[in-house]
Amino acid sequence: MNRTLGVVLIAAFAAVGCVERAPELTAAEREQLGTHVTREAPQPQHALDVQFENGIRLIGYDVDVESVTPGQPFTVSWYWRVDRRLEGGWQAFTHLADGRGENRINQDSEGVVRQLYPPSRWREGDFIRDEQRMTIPTDWNSDRVVFYLGLWNGPHRLTVSSGPNDGENRVRAASLPVATAPSAQAAPPAERPQTPPPSLRADHAGTAIAVDGRTDEAAWGSAPASSAFVNTLNGAAADVRATAKMLWDDTNLYVAVDVADTDVRHALTARDAHLWEQDDAVELMLDPDGDGRNYFELQVSPAAVVFDTRYDSRRVPGPIGHADWNAAIEARTSVRGTANDATPDEGYTVELALPWASLLDAQGQPLTAPAAGSTFRMNLYVMDAFQGGSRSAGWSPTLESDFHVPARFGRVTFAAPPANVVAAGPGAAVDLPRLQLPARALRQLQGRVRPTPAGLEDVRAAQRSGVMHP
Repeated sequence: MNRTLGVVLIAAFAAVGCVERAPELTAAEREQLGTHVTREAPQPQHALDVQFENGIRLIGYDVDVESVTPGQPFTVSWYWRVDRRLEGGWQAFTHLADGRGENRINQDSEGVVRQLYPPSRWREGDFIRDEQRMTIPTDWNSDRVVFYLGLWNGPHRLTVSSGPNDGENRVRAASLPVATAPSAQAAPPAERPQTPPPSLRADHAGTAIAVDGRTDEAAWGSAPASSAFVNTLNGAAADVRATAKMLWDDTNLYVAVDVADTDVRHALTARDAHLWEQDDAVELMLDPDGDGRNYFELQVSPAAVVFDTRYDSRRVPGPIGHADWNAAIEARTSVRGTANDATPDEGYTVELALPWASLLDAQGQPLTAPAAGSTFRMNLYVMDAFQGGSRSAGWSPTLESDFHVPARFGRVTFAAPPANVVAAGPGAAVDLPRLQLPARALRQLQGRVRPTPAGLEDVRAAQRSGVMHP
């Protein structure tokens, strides 16, 4: 390896390690990487001029075949130019799609650059040769393979400023013809089985829920838990272990997510801080009518810092939606351990209450509580920051390198209230036994229970006396 380049790389990794606390690269790893990073501009076989925000460019690629044969490996080298260093946990993705645009393969972690020198480590002035060895399956049922590239960090993609793209911040970097394999000639195109999105029942809370991060009310104890979060790319078991529960009433959706984490981290403190860049976080995406439009994104860190935004459709507007939308969310957390130190932790719990009225329909009008038995589309994710990068898991696998796949959101069905709880609507009378309740519970019930006009004075008297008499 060039001695000057080796010294530069060693110094660069030492500097990056101070910021990201990255593990030390071995001499063999530095040797591997040395052939892929240079300060001299390359001359790709196929030139591109694609610009991302924050000074990243895709300038071309080499490929060692003229056409791709299913079942036979081939190599593509992507060339990146770094005009400005990225911060946070950015990574590169590669999607292989067929001629109809359907994603067939993810090659996000393929290659030494993806494994040792992700975009969050790239330095200003670098030229990166990002070599990937790939094979398309023998059941490939299209005459072309299309390559989509981009940069992602948690639920977000780096904006493509110019160059061919699909409108979802994926660069359409290359398209190669596919040579028909003998086995493919004899067999009809195979349908790939796809696991349907998971389902979850959200029980009616029945009684008041105190949002404190402890989830010690009886309703939480009896609520069904979600299936374990999985690898979002393929649905396999995830390195991050988490489950969720949901409750609801006439005012709020309640969500509790329990995360196992031996190294709880948080640093950001401001509302709408970009938690995905450096903090652990739980994320909720919610599409009330399930049409893939007008959906909502909320994130909560272990310090109960909130980021929220709203989208008109998938990733529109970019890059982070209508970030000026703020839900009247109440979020609390409990950490089992001590965050941001070297002592091993056990994990943390996020509990939140999201008012239905904070959610807006397509005309900008606030929503009301759903009817019992109705279903919303939602997904939940966990982003886990650790030494050297970040990882994630989700309730429903999106099957691509993007959290924003509304068609893959899970289904949450709202169960009917218990027999002794009547969901109140405008002008509805409530006939319940005489209850002795503390003042705090009365304040929480106020506004949810609407008595008949004849009983209004009784309610006022109950508030004065501390006795609830409908």
